[in-house]
Amino acid sequence: MKSRFLTGAFVLAALVTTGVAGEALKSGLQVGKSPHPFHPLNLTGKQAGKANCLV
Repeated sequence: MKSRFLTGAFVLAALVTTGVAGEALKSGLQVGKSPHPFHPLNLTGKQAGKANCLV
């Protein structure tokens, strides 16, 4: 009895969230888009507390 309730609740939640999503899920940088600048802040070492690229 308990497993039927949980299964029903799971199916209902899956249906509701699928309908609410609306737009397809996209992963990563899309074609034609450029990445935002990256400004690392060092927390350790000689440059601690300063924005300095380690590369």
